[in-house]
Amino acid sequence: MRTISKTKSWLWVGLIITGALLLICFSVVPSMVYGYMSGLEAHEKYIYPIVRVTQRFTGGSGTLVYSLASLDTPDIYSTYVLTNYHVIANAITIKEEWDSNLQREVKKEKRGIVYVEIFKYRELSTPIGTLKVEAEIVLYNKDEDMALIKLKTEEKADYISILPKSGIQYKVMDETIACGCSLGFPPLPTTGVITRLNFQINSLPYHMSSSQIIYGNSGGAMFLAETGELIGIPSLVPVVGWGTVVTHMGLFIGIQRIYEWLERENYDFVYDDTRTEKECLEDREKDIEKKREEK
Repeated sequence: MRTISKTKSWLWVGLIITGALLLICFSVVPSMVYGYMSGLEAHEKYIYPIVRVTQRFTGGSGTLVYSLASLDTPDIYSTYVLTNYHVIANAITIKEEWDSNLQREVKKEKRGIVYVEIFKYRELSTPIGTLKVEAEIVLYNKDEDMALIKLKTEEKADYISILPKSGIQYKVMDETIACGCSLGFPPLPTTGVITRLNFQINSLPYHMSSSQIIYGNSGGAMFLAETGELIGIPSLVPVVGWGTVVTHMGLFIGIQRIYEWLERENYDFVYDDTRTEKECLEDREKDIEKKREEK
Protein backbone atom coordinates (compact mmCIF):
# COMPACT_ATOMS: atom_id res chain seq x y z
CA MET A 1 0.00 0.00 0.00
CA ARG A 2 2.79 2.40 0.82
CA THR A 3 4.39 1.76 -2.53
CA ILE A 4 1.14 2.53 -4.31
CA SER A 5 0.68 5.65 -2.20
CA LYS A 6 4.17 6.86 -3.11
CA THR A 7 3.53 6.11 -6.77
CA LYS A 8 0.36 8.16 -6.68
CA SER A 9 2.19 11.00 -4.95
CA TRP A 10 4.89 11.08 -7.60
CA LEU A 11 2.22 10.90 -10.27
CA TRP A 12 0.58 14.01 -8.88
CA VAL A 13 3.92 15.77 -8.68
CA GLY A 14 4.59 14.83 -12.30
CA LEU A 15 1.21 16.14 -13.39
CA ILE A 16 1.76 19.41 -11.56
CA ILE A 17 5.21 19.87 -13.14
CA THR A 18 3.86 18.97 -16.58
CA GLY A 19 1.01 21.45 -16.18
CA ALA A 20 3.42 24.18 -15.12
CA LEU A 21 5.66 23.49 -18.11
CA LEU A 22 2.69 23.58 -20.48
CA LEU A 23 1.58 26.87 -18.97
CA ILE A 24 5.05 28.32 -19.53
CA CYS A 25 5.13 26.98 -23.09
CA PHE A 26 1.77 28.47 -23.96
CA SER A 27 2.82 31.81 -22.57
CA VAL A 28 6.17 31.80 -24.39
CA VAL A 29 5.24 30.31 -27.77
CA PRO A 30 2.77 33.07 -28.73
CA SER A 31 5.47 35.66 -28.10
CA MET A 32 7.77 33.71 -30.40
CA VAL A 33 5.16 33.21 -33.10
CA TYR A 34 3.98 36.80 -32.91
CA GLY A 35 7.37 38.32 -32.24
CA TYR A 36 7.09 40.23 -35.51
CA MET A 37 5.38 43.59 -35.56
CA SER A 38 1.82 43.71 -36.86
CA GLY A 39 -0.75 46.19 -38.10
CA LEU A 40 0.14 49.72 -39.16
CA GLU A 41 3.56 49.64 -37.49
CA ALA A 42 4.60 46.57 -39.49
CA HIS A 43 3.39 48.07 -42.74
CA GLU A 44 5.23 51.33 -42.15
CA LYS A 45 8.50 49.61 -41.26
CA TYR A 46 8.57 46.47 -43.42
CA ILE A 47 6.47 47.23 -46.53
CA TYR A 48 5.87 50.90 -47.30
CA PRO A 49 9.56 51.89 -47.77
CA ILE A 50 9.97 49.24 -50.49
CA VAL A 51 9.80 50.38 -54.12
CA ARG A 52 9.97 48.77 -57.54
CA VAL A 53 12.95 49.79 -59.68
CA THR A 54 12.73 49.31 -63.45
CA GLN A 55 14.71 50.17 -66.56
CA ARG A 56 14.26 48.96 -70.11
CA PHE A 57 12.90 45.42 -69.88
CA THR A 58 14.24 44.43 -66.46
CA GLY A 59 13.83 45.48 -62.88
CA GLY A 60 13.95 44.62 -59.24
CA SER A 61 13.43 46.27 -55.90
CA GLY A 62 14.79 49.18 -53.92
CA THR A 63 14.47 50.67 -50.46
CA LEU A 64 13.81 54.30 -49.63
CA VAL A 65 16.60 55.29 -47.25
CA TYR A 66 16.68 59.09 -47.29
CA SER A 67 14.24 61.96 -47.90
CA LEU A 68 15.25 65.27 -46.41
CA ALA A 69 15.25 68.95 -47.25
CA SER A 70 18.13 71.30 -46.52
CA LEU A 71 17.90 74.48 -44.47
CA ASP A 72 18.59 76.50 -47.62
CA THR A 73 15.71 74.89 -49.56
CA PRO A 74 13.14 73.69 -46.99
CA ASP A 75 10.53 72.88 -49.64
CA ILE A 76 12.81 70.81 -51.87
CA TYR A 77 13.48 67.25 -50.74
CA SER A 78 16.32 64.98 -51.82
CA THR A 79 15.16 61.36 -51.88
CA TYR A 80 17.45 58.37 -52.34
CA VAL A 81 16.84 54.67 -52.95
CA LEU A 82 19.31 51.91 -52.14
CA THR A 83 19.42 48.92 -54.49
CA ASN A 84 21.71 46.35 -56.12
CA TYR A 85 24.02 47.19 -59.00
CA HIS A 86 22.66 44.28 -61.05
CA VAL A 87 19.16 45.78 -60.81
CA ILE A 88 20.22 48.93 -62.70
CA ALA A 89 23.17 47.51 -64.66
CA ASN A 90 21.45 47.65 -68.06
CA ALA A 91 21.04 51.41 -67.67
CA ILE A 92 24.83 51.88 -67.64
CA THR A 93 26.87 51.65 -70.83
CA ILE A 94 30.60 52.17 -71.23
CA LYS A 95 31.85 52.65 -74.79
CA GLU A 96 35.10 53.60 -76.40
CA GLU A 97 34.77 56.78 -78.45
CA TRP A 98 37.24 58.83 -80.45
CA ASP A 99 38.33 62.03 -78.68
CA SER A 100 39.45 64.48 -81.34
CA ASN A 101 41.22 66.69 -78.80
CA LEU A 102 43.27 63.85 -77.32
CA GLN A 103 43.58 62.08 -80.68
CA ARG A 104 42.85 58.70 -79.16
CA GLU A 105 40.08 56.38 -78.05
CA VAL A 106 38.67 57.10 -74.60
CA LYS A 107 36.12 55.27 -72.50
CA LYS A 108 32.91 57.17 -71.87
CA GLU A 109 30.16 56.21 -69.48
CA LYS A 110 26.50 56.89 -70.09
CA ARG A 111 23.86 56.45 -67.42
CA GLY A 112 20.28 56.03 -68.49
CA ILE A 113 17.15 56.92 -66.60
CA VAL A 114 15.65 54.36 -64.24
CA TYR A 115 12.16 54.44 -62.82
CA VAL A 116 11.07 54.11 -59.24
CA GLU A 117 7.53 53.10 -58.38
CA ILE A 118 6.27 54.04 -54.93
CA PHE A 119 3.21 51.99 -54.04
CA LYS A 120 -0.06 53.40 -52.79
CA TYR A 121 -2.32 51.36 -50.52
CA ARG A 122 -5.81 51.30 -49.05
CA GLU A 123 -6.92 49.39 -45.97
CA LEU A 124 -3.26 49.04 -45.01
CA SER A 125 -2.41 46.15 -47.34
CA THR A 126 -4.21 46.49 -50.67
CA PRO A 127 -2.03 48.03 -53.43
CA ILE A 128 -4.10 50.38 -55.61
CA GLY A 129 -1.40 51.80 -57.85
CA THR A 130 1.99 53.43 -57.93
CA LEU A 131 3.59 56.83 -58.17
CA LYS A 132 6.15 56.28 -60.93
CA VAL A 133 9.00 58.79 -61.06
CA GLU A 134 12.28 59.10 -62.93
CA ALA A 135 15.50 58.62 -61.02
CA GLU A 136 19.18 59.03 -61.80
CA ILE A 137 21.98 56.67 -60.87
CA VAL A 138 24.30 58.68 -58.65
CA LEU A 139 26.53 55.95 -57.30
CA TYR A 140 27.29 52.31 -58.00
CA ASN A 141 29.87 49.60 -57.46
CA LYS A 142 29.73 46.54 -59.68
CA ASP A 143 31.93 44.31 -57.51
CA GLU A 144 30.10 45.21 -54.32
CA ASP A 145 26.73 44.90 -56.16
CA MET A 146 25.39 48.12 -54.65
CA ALA A 147 23.87 51.23 -56.16
CA LEU A 148 22.28 54.45 -54.97
CA ILE A 149 19.72 56.28 -57.08
CA LYS A 150 18.17 59.70 -56.57
CA LEU A 151 14.56 60.46 -57.38
CA LYS A 152 13.90 63.47 -59.61
CA THR A 153 10.88 64.46 -57.61
CA GLU A 154 11.28 67.25 -55.05
CA GLU A 155 8.49 65.96 -52.82
CA LYS A 156 9.07 64.21 -49.53
CA ALA A 157 8.75 60.43 -49.40
CA ASP A 158 6.24 59.42 -46.75
CA TYR A 159 8.00 56.28 -45.51
CA ILE A 160 11.74 55.76 -45.07
CA SER A 161 13.50 52.66 -43.77
CA ILE A 162 14.93 52.84 -40.27
CA LEU A 163 18.70 52.90 -40.62
CA PRO A 164 20.48 51.58 -37.53
CA LYS A 165 23.34 53.28 -35.83
CA SER A 166 26.75 52.09 -36.99
CA GLY A 167 27.86 48.89 -35.28
CA ILE A 168 24.47 47.20 -34.94
CA GLN A 169 24.84 43.61 -33.80
CA TYR A 170 22.70 40.71 -34.99
CA LYS A 171 23.33 37.01 -34.76
CA VAL A 172 22.19 33.60 -35.98
CA MET A 173 18.56 32.85 -35.02
CA ASP A 174 17.56 36.52 -34.86
CA GLU A 175 14.21 36.92 -36.62
CA THR A 176 14.22 38.67 -39.99
CA ILE A 177 11.79 40.06 -42.54
CA ALA A 178 12.75 40.19 -46.22
CA CYS A 179 10.65 42.43 -48.43
CA GLY A 180 10.85 43.09 -52.14
CA CYS A 181 8.92 43.05 -55.40
CA SER A 182 9.22 39.33 -56.03
CA LEU A 183 8.56 38.50 -59.71
CA GLY A 184 7.56 42.14 -60.18
CA PHE A 185 4.64 41.95 -57.74
CA PRO A 186 3.98 44.71 -55.17
CA PRO A 187 6.19 44.28 -52.06
CA LEU A 188 5.90 40.81 -50.53
CA PRO A 189 7.26 40.25 -46.99
CA THR A 190 8.65 36.87 -45.94
CA THR A 191 9.69 35.81 -42.45
CA GLY A 192 12.65 33.80 -41.20
CA VAL A 193 15.80 33.91 -39.13
CA ILE A 194 19.45 34.66 -39.76
CA THR A 195 21.09 31.32 -40.51
CA ARG A 196 24.69 32.26 -41.18
CA LEU A 197 27.01 35.24 -40.90
CA ASN A 198 29.98 36.28 -43.05
CA PHE A 199 29.57 33.79 -45.87
CA GLN A 200 32.46 34.62 -48.24
CA ILE A 201 31.76 35.01 -51.97
CA ASN A 202 34.48 36.53 -54.17
CA SER A 203 36.25 37.65 -50.98
CA LEU A 204 33.23 39.66 -49.87
CA PRO A 205 31.11 38.87 -46.79
CA TYR A 206 27.41 38.08 -47.12
CA HIS A 207 24.91 37.00 -44.52
CA MET A 208 22.25 34.34 -44.96
CA SER A 209 18.61 34.31 -43.89
CA SER A 210 15.79 31.79 -44.16
CA SER A 211 13.40 34.63 -45.07
CA GLN A 212 12.57 33.58 -48.61
CA ILE A 213 14.15 35.59 -51.40
CA ILE A 214 12.73 35.21 -54.90
CA TYR A 215 13.64 36.72 -58.28
CA GLY A 216 12.75 40.40 -58.09
CA ASN A 217 13.65 40.72 -54.39
CA SER A 218 17.10 41.96 -55.37
CA GLY A 219 17.70 45.48 -54.12
CA GLY A 220 14.91 45.25 -51.57
CA ALA A 221 15.38 45.02 -47.84
CA MET A 222 16.29 42.64 -45.08
CA PHE A 223 14.92 43.89 -41.77
CA LEU A 224 15.56 42.92 -38.19
CA ALA A 225 12.07 41.81 -37.20
CA GLU A 226 12.18 43.01 -33.61
CA THR A 227 13.08 46.63 -34.37
CA GLY A 228 12.23 47.06 -38.06
CA GLU A 229 15.76 48.29 -38.74
CA LEU A 230 17.29 47.78 -42.17
CA ILE A 231 20.16 45.30 -41.87
CA GLY A 232 20.95 44.57 -45.49
CA ILE A 233 20.12 44.21 -49.19
CA PRO A 234 19.03 40.82 -50.57
CA SER A 235 21.49 40.12 -53.36
CA LEU A 236 22.03 36.42 -54.19
CA VAL A 237 20.05 33.19 -54.16
CA PRO A 238 21.65 29.72 -54.53
CA VAL A 239 20.54 27.72 -57.56
CA VAL A 240 20.83 23.95 -57.92
CA GLY A 241 20.13 21.46 -60.68
CA TRP A 242 18.29 22.89 -63.68
CA GLY A 243 17.90 26.34 -62.23
CA THR A 244 16.01 25.40 -59.07
CA VAL A 245 16.16 28.35 -56.68
CA VAL A 246 16.78 27.62 -53.00
CA THR A 247 14.68 30.52 -51.72
CA HIS A 248 15.26 29.93 -48.00
CA MET A 249 19.04 30.35 -48.37
CA GLY A 250 19.02 33.97 -49.51
CA LEU A 251 22.23 35.97 -49.16
CA PHE A 252 22.16 39.63 -48.27
CA ILE A 253 24.75 42.40 -48.10
CA GLY A 254 25.13 43.46 -44.48
CA ILE A 255 24.41 47.02 -43.40
CA GLN A 256 27.95 47.58 -42.13
CA ARG A 257 29.39 46.91 -45.59
CA ILE A 258 26.81 49.30 -47.07
CA TYR A 259 27.84 52.01 -44.61
CA GLU A 260 31.52 51.52 -45.36
CA TRP A 261 30.85 51.90 -49.09
CA LEU A 262 28.75 55.04 -48.61
CA GLU A 263 31.44 56.56 -46.39
CA ARG A 264 34.18 55.85 -48.94
CA GLU A 265 32.11 57.62 -51.58
CA ASN A 266 31.23 60.59 -49.34
CA TYR A 267 27.56 59.68 -49.23
CA ASP A 268 27.53 58.95 -45.52
CA PHE A 269 24.86 61.63 -44.98
CA VAL A 270 22.39 58.92 -45.99
CA TYR A 271 22.81 57.20 -42.60
CA ASP A 272 24.72 59.76 -40.51
CA ASP A 273 22.47 62.62 -39.40
CA THR A 274 25.47 64.65 -38.23
CA ARG A 275 26.49 65.11 -41.88
CA THR A 276 24.54 67.08 -44.49
CA GLU A 277 24.08 66.21 -48.14
CA LYS A 278 25.71 69.47 -49.22
CA GLU A 279 28.72 68.95 -46.98
CA CYS A 280 29.29 65.38 -48.16
CA LEU A 281 28.92 66.18 -51.86
CA GLU A 282 31.36 69.07 -51.54
CA ASP A 283 33.87 66.68 -49.93
CA ARG A 284 33.24 64.23 -52.75
CA GLU A 285 34.02 66.84 -55.40
CA LYS A 286 37.27 67.67 -53.63
CA ASP A 287 38.28 64.00 -53.55
CA ILE A 288 37.48 63.57 -57.25
CA GLU A 289 39.45 66.66 -58.15
CA LYS A 290 42.40 65.44 -56.10
CA LYS A 291 42.38 62.11 -57.95
CA ARG A 292 42.37 63.94 -61.30
CA GLU A 293 45.38 65.99 -60.28
CA GLU A 294 47.27 62.86 -59.17
CA LYS A 295 46.84 61.40 -62.65
